[in-house]
Amino acid sequence: MADHDWREIHASTLVVDGLDCTPPTEEYARALRAAGVGCVHLTVEDQDPRGGAHPFDAIDALLAQPGSSFGVARSVAEVEALHAAGRLALVLGWQGADPLGVEHGTLPVYVERGLRIIGITYNTANRYGGGCLKPQEGLTDDGRALVDEVGRLGLLLDVGGHTGERASLEAIERSAGRPVICSHTALATVNLNRRNTSDAVCEAIAGTGGVVGVLAINDFLVRNPANAHEPVTPRAPLDRMLDHLDHLRRLVGADHVGLGPDFVSDVNLDVPGAWPGIRFEPDMIGEGNRIDYVEGFAAIDQLPNVTIGLLRRGWPAEDVRKALGENWLRVYHAAWGA
Repeated sequence: MADHDWREIHASTLVVDGLDCTPPTEEYARALRAAGVGCVHLTVEDQDPRGGAHPFDAIDALLAQPGSSFGVARSVAEVEALHAAGRLALVLGWQGADPLGVEHGTLPVYVERGLRIIGITYNTANRYGGGCLKPQEGLTDDGRALVDEVGRLGLLLDVGGHTGERASLEAIERSAGRPVICSHTALATVNLNRRNTSDAVCEAIAGTGGVVGVLAINDFLVRNPANAHEPVTPRAPLDRMLDHLDHLRRLVGADHVGLGPDFVSDVNLDVPGAWPGIRFEPDMIGEGNRIDYVEGFAAIDQLPNVTIGLLRRGWPAEDVRKALGENWLRVYHAAWGA
């Protein structure tokens, strides 16, 4: 298939950005539309990390602006309705359960406000289980109760990546056949970084009918113990991200592959106290916790480069469509119903 056919693929697919942390401004709407994106899994707890408005209030305020290009979707039917109306659908999620505070029983309140996807923990261990820096720590009693409640409320559980190996596998097993995802990660077999996800967890996610999203963050794709002495990780070409996608497709099949690029805006993870609970190590990310992206996919409007790259590697168009959005929509439907 020729490179120009990416336009046909994007036009015939409801493209899903499987994880994004960028506030839904009109400027960002233009970038998403340039890429052909119709739906975004948006991390809500990251919208106002320095205090101020409650994150859900901040989202509501942005969406209340006259002529907003965005709308919150609570079901696949709402995603499709927003898309048909020419608007961008936001699926709201948390990368960890820490925003629940003391009582995980407050989760229904957030569900009412639009929360549809929830992770367990962000890198470190919390009251629910072990993060990727504590891979041998499993779920706690609170973590098991949380997984049960996620299932009861019809939310989509997000593990792997930031959540540690043992906690992820225990959560998948406890989900009892309900679909589980990893919204954004890289593959440990391709690049041994503690932030990355093992083949075992990917296979377990696929066994639930779930999806694993591959990110575009440079360090997680190429930084590892062999180059951890370098203060700044050299920028890698897009091919390094495509290597992770290729491995995932071979491992679990095209039905379980997605994109979760993890684009962020105006973030400095090295500001003390600005991002409580976030911790990285030198073999995970370079000095200053600076977030860079691979060459050729450093912003969402460069998504066509990924499509072209996969086509050049011999991916059939139907597999590219699955990775671009069809798989995400299938698993959203399976978790939430129509």
